[in-house]
Amino acid sequence: MKPSYTKPRRVLIVGAKFGEVYLNAFLRPQPGLELAGLLANGGARARHLAQAFGIPLYTDVEQVPDDIRIACVVVRSTVVGGPGTALAEALLRRGMHVIQEHPMHPDEAARLRRLADQQGCAYWINSFYAHTPAGRCWIERARHLRRLLDNEAAHFAHLTTSRQLLYSSLDLLLQAYGADNASVDLGEAGEGAFSLLRLGLPGCQALLRLQTYMDPHDPDFHSLTMHQLTLGWPSGYLSLEASYGPVLWTPALYDPRHQEEDRSLYHGALATDDDNLSRPCTLTLHPAAPDWCHALEVDGPAGVEWVLHLLNRHLDGAVEPTSFQADHQLMLARLWQQILRQAGPARERRLPPPQLIEARELLEPSRVEAEWEA
Repeated sequence: MKPSYTKPRRVLIVGAKFGEVYLNAFLRPQPGLELAGLLANGGARARHLAQAFGIPLYTDVEQVPDDIRIACVVVRSTVVGGPGTALAEALLRRGMHVIQEHPMHPDEAARLRRLADQQGCAYWINSFYAHTPAGRCWIERARHLRRLLDNEAAHFAHLTTSRQLLYSSLDLLLQAYGADNASVDLGEAGEGAFSLLRLGLPGCQALLRLQTYMDPHDPDFHSLTMHQLTLGWPSGYLSLEASYGPVLWTPALYDPRHQEEDRSLYHGALATDDDNLSRPCTLTLHPAAPDWCHALEVDGPAGVEWVLHLLNRHLDGAVEPTSFQADHQLMLARLWQQILRQAGPARERRLPPPQLIEARELLEPSRVEAEWEA
């Protein structure tokens, strides 16, 4: 795409719930971009957000002015029971570039991509978590490790997630692994909290633990694990421990001299700077978000900011990033669909709020420790 705009591109946010995370990307100036409006149902949340950000609130696609260049559709797509796909289509037909939140049915993803091409527009599906600071660190460090290991494929891969976050977990895995194809094998149907499935990757088999149940009345919550992914080599393993970090590298324990008579694993005086035993047990490559407010107000919006600037640069002539190219996006959507078919329907449960444990409670001495110190 050739650059055709010198003024900042005007951005519309569609959706006033998770769309708030997209709005928060504009809490600080975004060079080359201008927040221009919110399209939502007109409820109290939407009115409050529009007022807080000083932008117009639209309640119908036809109200949106023609000078909007980019629309971020942050509304559930058809495949998960929402109008997001229809909204994305309407905005593409208006000639706007569209970023749509995942997940997407592969047939609809392909159809909207064809429509975007016909309209001369960009259409990107955003898996969100792959573009946050922790997600980008996990992906970049995995690729860097593979380069350091002469392009050796990971020897094993694990991922644990819920139905709601499977799509984004798969994107994190595929981008970090560098896979351009994957297959789903029969797994063990879970009667407990998780089912076990096997994903065939080039040179490696990944084990997926997928939560077996969800609350259809509260689908945004109750994930036993949101994102937990690991890639491993004989040299060590790289892990994304949670959605917003930390990213950890745990090197293998190995001492080539451990069988020597004058060698001891327990005497630190024998360790030198170039000694394997002087290396950290685990390196924190990216810290965890300090709290959920920071994750949703800072790290999440930073991911949105990253995607918007990637799109802006693409519209100015840069090559489309691999993660947003049609082949990758369609492969991801198809793999997501295949896994859900293989796993079967989720068991529906009405779930109570989880018991929350305060940090001070977890950090206080245990009864055993207290008795020992006494």
